[in-house]
Amino acid sequence: MSVKIVILDEVEFSDRHRERLDSLGEVTGYSEGPCGIEEVVARSADADVVIVGWTVLDGEVFRRLPRLRMISVWATGHDSVDVGAAARHGVTIANVPAYAGRAVAELTIGLLLALTRHLVTADRSIRSGEYTWRGFEGIELAGRTLGLVGIGDIGSEVARLAGTFGMRVLACARTMSGRRAGDLGVEFRPLGALLAESDVVSLHTPLSPATRGLIGRRELAAMRAGAYLINTARAGLVDQRALADALCDGHLAGAALDDIHYPDDRLTSAPGVLLTPHIGFNTTEALRRKGDTCVANVAAFLGGTPTNVVNPR
Repeated sequence: MSVKIVILDEVEFSDRHRERLDSLGEVTGYSEGPCGIEEVVARSADADVVIVGWTVLDGEVFRRLPRLRMISVWATGHDSVDVGAAARHGVTIANVPAYAGRAVAELTIGLLLALTRHLVTADRSIRSGEYTWRGFEGIELAGRTLGLVGIGDIGSEVARLAGTFGMRVLACARTMSGRRAGDLGVEFRPLGALLAESDVVSLHTPLSPATRGLIGRRELAAMRAGAYLINTARAGLVDQRALADALCDGHLAGAALDDIHYPDDRLTSAPGVLLTPHIGFNTTEALRRKGDTCVANVAAFLGGTPTNVVNPR
């Protein structure tokens, strides 16, 4: 019996990636996300392998898909998949680690520059018929303090890039040793101290039950008046309502977010906010690496040697 592979939602594969998948089994692909659990189940009913980008897959999905053996997540983050439920139903979950460190780090620095030099509002000002430099006073990054919450593949690259601007870099991580600080060129701080000392706070930690709502009303209040917040990780790390309050009351000078709980009229109308639709990973180079690993994960599983498994049984 042929292996049946379903591309469940808006996963972008090159022709080369699709040809490789076609060599592994019978492939059915969808270019739009499913509308609810019934459509998830209908699309995946006969699948041995599902490739997924964004769709939520919970215990009920696994219960109703007894044939399903493996999910290849087209991403590093796999918080949309209940990996515990998958393991209980004998379904292997694999992800794509460390493919977009440079891409997300470069976007982070781009957002930092756009915020601190008012690039978007200056552009809009000219397009509205004005032509004046007044009102766009920015800050120089040299000598400023950048606080990184999380310093793995992405955070460490942000630290390196920030160092080239002459920034002092603080970091908060699960492992904070003097030797690691020296290797990364950072100073480690607990979260509270990092928030209080930083001119800019940038989030680079996975979303998990432990980190959901990590930056809430109390943490925002602990940040320096006039500081900036950047989140190129997951929206769930930040209390969006509290952030809108901190922007509207002027406590924060600005925020740049590459992922939000959408729509949110209050956040989109808040002053000093720069929003992008989760594009940190979206470079030609990162997409190529992402597709290579996602497809290789399927091939490895079908070959009996699973790789990048996030729920080992």
